[in-house]
Amino acid sequence: MTSGIMPVVTLQNGLQVGNFSSPHPFLFVDGTSLEACSDERARALMLHAEEVTTNGVALPGGGHVQDIDLEFRLSEEVRVALEEAQAADCDVVLVPFPVIRAMKEAGMEIGKCRVIRVADRVTKAIFTDRFCV
Repeated sequence: MTSGIMPVVTLQNGLQVGNFSSPHPFLFVDGTSLEACSDERARALMLHAEEVTTNGVALPGGGHVQDIDLEFRLSEEVRVALEEAQAADCDVVLVPFPVIRAMKEAGMEIGKCRVIRVADRVTKAIFTDRFCV
């Protein structure tokens, strides 16, 4: 795979957590920071988005705001990266919510994949022992 290395960190509770594709670092409530992925990896592991656009809220001067219904699809590169992440030396792999949703819709096992659970909305610190599936 050519999308770079998945950053991994060990939290204070001993859990090893990997960052599948986020170009942003994660700050945990224990003060541990998980590095951002490289720009190359983040771009390579984006999902394919299919948009269905409809007219939404009417604008005061005429026209409408567009409402977009998004469906996400896993590319072959993302599928391969997910398989590699499952085999990685870590306990949890943090993926974006649309990735885990697409995995479920494709009938894939989520394995180590989890979504963050924010502990503090203001600081954006995330839990070290609570993740979403």
